[in-house]
Amino acid sequence: MIKDFIRKKKHIRYVNRYLNDLRWDCINTVIASSATGFNKGTDEHLESIGMLIRKYERRRRLLKF
Repeated sequence: MIKDFIRKKKHIRYVNRYLNDLRWDCINTVIASSATGFNKGTDEHLESIGMLIRKYERRRRLLKF
């Protein structure tokens, strides 16, 4: 039981860390692209990052219980 609790806490920590990395990646991509100009690859990259953020926020909400 304690091992399950510790495993869940580690997973929550991992999900939070990954979400922060994704958010910073999104911000850095927008800043870099604003200087050089947006293109199709940048749009696809930002869209995939947004989908991953939604996925992991949903997962984090489910881990609360």
